[in-house]
Amino acid sequence: MNQLPDKKTSLVLLHGWGMHSEIWGDFAVQLLGHYRVTLIDFPAYDNLADISMKIVAELGEEPFYILGWSLGGTIALDIVGRYPNRVQGVILLATNPHFIATENWAGMPPETFNTFAEQLQINTAKTLQRFLALQCHGLPMFLNEIKTRFSKKTAPDLAELESSLALLKNSDLRSVLEKLTCPILIILSDDDALVPISIAPKMQKLNSDLQLIILNNAGHIPFITQPENCLNAIRNFIPSPLLKVNRKLDKTKIKQSFSNASRTYDNVAELQRNVGRDLLKLFSPSELTGNIIDLGCGTGFLTQKLLAHCENLIALDLALPMLQITREKLGNTINYVCADAEKLPFLTESIDHIFSNVALQWCLPIDKTLSELHRILKTDGELIFSTFGSETLQELKSAWLKVDNFSHINEFYTQHQLKLFLEQANFSNIEIKNQRYVSRYDSVLALMHELKNIGAHNVNSQRNKNLTGKTSLKSMLAHYPLNESGEIFATFEVIYIRAFKYD
Repeated sequence: MNQLPDKKTSLVLLHGWGMHSEIWGDFAVQLLGHYRVTLIDFPAYDNLADISMKIVAELGEEPFYILGWSLGGTIALDIVGRYPNRVQGVILLATNPHFIATENWAGMPPETFNTFAEQLQINTAKTLQRFLALQCHGLPMFLNEIKTRFSKKTAPDLAELESSLALLKNSDLRSVLEKLTCPILIILSDDDALVPISIAPKMQKLNSDLQLIILNNAGHIPFITQPENCLNAIRNFIPSPLLKVNRKLDKTKIKQSFSNASRTYDNVAELQRNVGRDLLKLFSPSELTGNIIDLGCGTGFLTQKLLAHCENLIALDLALPMLQITREKLGNTINYVCADAEKLPFLTESIDHIFSNVALQWCLPIDKTLSELHRILKTDGELIFSTFGSETLQELKSAWLKVDNFSHINEFYTQHQLKLFLEQANFSNIEIKNQRYVSRYDSVLALMHELKNIGAHNVNSQRNKNLTGKTSLKSMLAHYPLNESGEIFATFEVIYIRAFKYD
């Protein structure tokens, strides 16, 4: 076991078949800026139970996140299945929970697997070299890199290789994946020669709460071929101890952005209206009594829906022009308040229900806002809201990452992070649901134009201060995937939450 310098959050890395911990290289070093990273060279045992027991014993008593690549993902699943109280979350990187194909599950064909095992016995060294090439199939420019990392340690001997190969052949962790309740992130590649992408929807069917990211042209070694995409996915998944100080939005820019968008918002806010409808369906309000706030009301879509369920309703927004649009629609039937959600002009324990539709993502860091909402809620008061999740605009993020390392897209929290913040703010009985919406656009520029018209362009206070040049923009457009008709798709992850304030 090789442990790298101390950080608050513990992250354990498990390598793949035939490899060793040196394979992580710079990827592990970059993770050090955010987590306490432990690299494992797992022991050569004949069964998963013994391997898992040995690894967990070496890790002491502290809870940890675990990242398993390929065979390492198989072992990671076994560990979290056997020791659920020790594992805070699991990341499966290019992992198939049932490596060998069956009639109803994609994987490596049994005959191909058996031929590989036979070749391993005949010429171990040559077979390992072929295996290295297979991992970056279609990406030969990375072959030297993986060979260099592989050569830094002595390769496992034939007995160890055959033993771990048998684990891949005989292990079926699908039932474990199905029953997991901890946060799960799965990262796959669409061109992986060892783990077919067709298992992705089946894995989601096994466990609908998992987060799935599919990379383009990353092969079987995405942490080498696309380290930035993998790092960003991990940082969004695991709450970082630096989260509160690193994620800030410019409130002045937010206010100005939504003020400017007040007259164009309704023409392009179809997604926001659909999310608002779904929010009320998921957490259907009956007759609401007492004081109710629609926080971040925008142009009043959810406000109008809530009017059917209550009388004493307050429409609140940071941008005064948005409130003025709402008042034009609804008149003086409700109260209007222009205020910042972090500093609300209400007495402690004066509000019965708070609703918010895709607005709280503009309150970063969100912990202060949630504490303020908890303050104004009465005992047994209810908070119901929708917000964009970390996988929102993942296609646009991926395209920009291939151009530069600047922040072009607003970053949003994961559902696990939101749950932690709600608990820290003393909310209870937290319900979380997750849904993805995929929108079609004629072009990337059409998508960007829509984001501007709803006031949702980048307002990160730490983004690149220079204007994005035409060359960079053109390069990003070239990297954004198109469908056969030349259109593009954009993913919006929406997280729906209901939480209560109790004594």
